[in-house]
Amino acid sequence: MINGGYVRRTLCAIAAAGLLAACSPGTEAGTTEDLGSVPSVAPVKHFGPDGFGTITVGVSEKDALAGGELQVAPVSTVLGKNVYSFVGGPAPDPARMAADEELEKAVEEADRNPGTSAQEAADDAQTYADSTVRIADRLIAFLDAGGAAFRDGSLEVVAAPKDATTAEGIKRGSTLAELQAAYGSKGLTKSSDTAYTLAAAGHEGWTLLFELEGDTIAYMSLGK
Repeated sequence: MINGGYVRRTLCAIAAAGLLAACSPGTEAGTTEDLGSVPSVAPVKHFGPDGFGTITVGVSEKDALAGGELQVAPVSTVLGKNVYSFVGGPAPDPARMAADEELEKAVEEADRNPGTSAQEAADDAQTYADSTVRIADRLIAFLDAGGAAFRDGSLEVVAAPKDATTAEGIKRGSTLAELQAAYGSKGLTKSSDTAYTLAAAGHEGWTLLFELEGDTIAYMSLGK
């Protein structure tokens, strides 16, 4: 399950068009010196087989944090991974992180020393259930907000934020028909009743995952 970009091109294009119109041939503004003052249009940031923004396949946890696109501290730990949200997303909550750590310590203790009495066994079962719910909740929150997950300093998953699009125009909210039209001829595979996968071109072992609710894409992620 665990396996985002920000579009400002319209305003930039409008501004650039206005400047270029003023620089038409035959006007004083059309000099080489004036053209040099036209601002360049920033490239659109897409979510895709390389990742999202500076969070790309092969980036280390240290370098990703230095890039400034992620929160400076994890928002959760899930299945041995440090999970970070993008800047502007959910902020780290030290109290919740501490509670999560205590719960997982209890799980480890239950693994090492299973309860022998009926009450101890019931307590262990509740601990495991609480841990399972925590992991599911954190995974869903990660996929919903978007971010990156690292294990032992290495990137393992990038989850697309809500406003991210692929180069082919697919985003959260796109229909299954749109997904199939964009990637049906590129190896898109149905991996379950609610998910489709696509091998990440140029990155062996990495896969794009599109998770659906009904016939609509709910989450997009890249993982290995």
